Amino acid sequence: MNGNPTADVGKARVDAELDRMPVKISHLDTLLGLTGEIIIAASNISILQRHLANLAAEVDKDTMEMVKLASMSTSRISSDLHHLVMDIRMVPIKETFLRFRRLVRDIAKKRGRQVDFEIVGEDTLVDKTVAERIYEPLAHQIRNAIDHGLEDPLDRQHVGKPPTGKLTLSAHKKEGFTFVSVRDDGKGLDYALIREVAVEKGLIPPDSPLSPGECQKMIMAPGFSTTREATEISGRGVGMDVVKSTVESLGGEIIIESTPDKGTEFLYRIPQLLAVNITDAVIIRAGGGFFAIPVGNVVATHSIKKSDINTTMGRTANIMYLDAILPLHDLLELLTGTALPDDLESESVSIVIVEAKNGRIGCKVSEFIRPQKLVLIPLPEGFAANGISGATILGGSQLGMIIEPFQLIAMACGTSLDANSYGSASSVLVDMPPLPVPAEPAPPVPAAGEEKPAPKKAAAPLAAIPEMNEGLAEQFFVEIHDILKELNEDVFQLEKEPESVARVNTIFRHFHSIKGNFMMTGFVGAGAFVHEVESILDQIREKTLAVSQEIIDLLLDVIKNLEAGLAEIRAGRGYEVTDKDLVNSLQTYRRREMRLQDNDRDSDESDSVFRLSPIGNLLFHAKMADPEIHVHQSLLHLLPSFQDPSLVAYLIIRRLAMVADIIDSVPTLERIEKGVVKDRLKIMFASRLPVEDINRFFINQLQRYYSVGIFENMTME
Repeated sequence: MNGNPTADVGKARVDAELDRMPVKISHLDTLLGLTGEIIIAASNISILQRHLANLAAEVDKDTMEMVKLASMSTSRISSDLHHLVMDIRMVPIKETFLRFRRLVRDIAKKRGRQVDFEIVGEDTLVDKTVAERIYEPLAHQIRNAIDHGLEDPLDRQHVGKPPTGKLTLSAHKKEGFTFVSVRDDGKGLDYALIREVAVEKGLIPPDSPLSPGECQKMIMAPGFSTTREATEISGRGVGMDVVKSTVESLGGEIIIESTPDKGTEFLYRIPQLLAVNITDAVIIRAGGGFFAIPVGNVVATHSIKKSDINTTMGRTANIMYLDAILPLHDLLELLTGTALPDDLESESVSIVIVEAKNGRIGCKVSEFIRPQKLVLIPLPEGFAANGISGATILGGSQLGMIIEPFQLIAMACGTSLDANSYGSASSVLVDMPPLPVPAEPAPPVPAAGEEKPAPKKAAAPLAAIPEMNEGLAEQFFVEIHDILKELNEDVFQLEKEPESVARVNTIFRHFHSIKGNFMMTGFVGAGAFVHEVESILDQIREKTLAVSQEIIDLLLDVIKNLEAGLAEIRAGRGYEVTDKDLVNSLQTYRRREMRLQDNDRDSDESDSVFRLSPIGNLLFHAKMADPEIHVHQSLLHLLPSFQDPSLVAYLIIRRLAMVADIIDSVPTLERIEKGVVKDRLKIMFASRLPVEDINRFFINQLQRYYSVGIFENMTME
C-alpha cells in the first residue's frame, strides 16, 4: 500500500485524465444511427423467431434454437450499444453552471445588488443536448431573479434580511428526471401586481379573481411583464414564454413556488433523455396504419365494453377511468379525419390512454401490437403533420408513424398548437442585454505615468494572424480559448482563497501564456494589455499587493475583454482595448509598481557587462567551438514609445529567439519582466547566419516593428 496520500491522489488524477479523450458529436450521432439500424435488425430477428415458432412442426429443433440465440444476442448487443452511446453523450452540468458566475457578478454590479451565488449538484450528468439548450432559459431566470426577485441591500435590511441576497442554482436526478432549480430569497412574486398588469393588458376582466397558480401561468404569457420601464436586463415581456417553450421542447415542465418576502424557486423537471432519436414505444394499429406512442406517455392499454362508453349530448364520448371521467376519441379520426371502421361483431373496444403535460385522453384503436425500441426519423418540413413527430421502421420493414402526445391532446381538446403552448427548440431568447458594439480602435495601454500619449502613427487593424496557416491559426484560437476558460475558474477560486500562492502563480502562468501567444503572432497591442495585468500579479506574488475584491473584479473584467478581443480577431478585425475604465485601473496599479521599482532599480543597468550563468557559460563555449555558428553581441537603442520599454525589450528577445539561440541579455530576462529597462538593451546570441543577414533581420523586423532606433552588432571571434 502506498503510504503517500498525495501521491495516490495525483496518480488517480493522472489515471482519470488518461481515461478521457475528446469525441466529436457528429461521430456519436453516426454511431447512434448505426445503433438504430442494429435495433431494427434485432426486431426483425425477434419477429422471425415468433414466426418460426408458429411453424415448429416444420422446423427442426436445432434451427429454432439457433434463431432464438441470434434473437437474444442481437437484442442484448443493441441494448448495450445504445446505453453505451448515451453514456458517452452524458456530460456534467458543471460546464453550463459555471458560465453563470460572471453573469451573476455583472448583473449584480449593474443593479447595485449584493448576491451570494451558490452552485449545488454541478456534477449531475445530463445529455449534452440538454446541457447546451438549457443555458439560455437559465440565463433569463437568473437575470429575472437579480432584477425582479432580490431587493436592494437597504430594502433587505429594512425588512430584517441580511443585505446580501442568496441565489442558488442547483441540479439533481430523481426517478428518471433531471431537476434544475433557480432559487432566490428575495421578495417573491407580487400576485397583486401581476393581476393588476393582467387587467391593464386586457388579459382578464377587471372583476376576475386570479389565484396564485393562475398568476404563475400568467407571467409566462407572451408580452407580459410587471416592469413598467424596459431596461437592458429585463422588462420587455419577452423571455418567460420562450423559457417555457424551450423547457417543454425538451419534454419538461416548469414548477414555480413563491412565498411573499421569502423568495421564489423556478424548478425545471426534464426527463432523462435516453436518446435524441431512439425511444421505447407501444405499437398500435388504427385501421390500416401502424402508429407508435412513447412509453412514457402511455398510461394504460385495455379493452372496454361498448356499453361502458358514455355520450354527452350525442356527440362527445367519454369513459370512466380511476373514478374520473376521461374523454374518448377515435385516434384515426383525430389524425386523418376518417373514423375507424366499426366492428359490429365485437362487443369491446381497444383503448389506449395517453397523457402529456396538457392533459389525458383515451383513444380508440384497432389493435395493440407490442412495446418496441424504435428509431425516430424526423419528417421533412414539407411533410409535417399535427400530432406526428416522425416516422419509424417497425419489425418486418413496416413503416410506422410516431405520435406526438402533446399535440394529439391539444388537437383533441381544441387548444392552440402554436409556439406558446408547445414551443420550438429554434426559439431564441431576446430579453437579454445586447452584445457590445465594438468602438473604433483606440491606442493600446499607455506607459506608466502618461495620461493621454499619442502614438507616432495609428496602426491599421490586423485582419488576420500574420505568417500562420489555417491549422496554426485554429490552434491559436483554441489554445487561448481554453486558457481563458481555466482562468475564469481560477480567478473565482482565488476570490475564495485570496492567500493561495499556488493559485496566484497559476493565474500568472495563464496570463503569461496568453501574452506569449499574442506576441508571437504579431498582436502587439493585445500582448501589451496582458503585460499590464502581469505586473499586477507580480506585485501580488512579491507580497507588495494583497488580493482584494477590487483585484478580483479587475481580473474578471480583463478576461471578459480578452474573450471579446479574441472574437474580434477571429472575425478578421484588429484587437484594441477601448474600455477606458479598465485601462485607467491597470495604469493605477502600473504606476504603483513603478514607484516601488524606483527604489530597487539600478541607476544604469543597461551599461553593465554580461554576467553569464553557469549554464549560459557552457552554452557560450559550446557555440564558440562550432565553426559553423557565430556568436554575436548587439546593443540596441530603444526609441521613445507609447509602450513600456520593458515590454518592447521582452518582445525583441522573443522575436530574435526565432532565428537565434539567446545566451544572455542585459538587463537579464528576469529583470526585463520586472520592468528594469530604460532605453538600451544588450543581447548575446548565437546563429548560423552571417552578420550581414543579422543586420538585415534587425532592419526589417526590429527597427520596423519594435521601436529600435539604432543598433550595433559585433561578431565575437
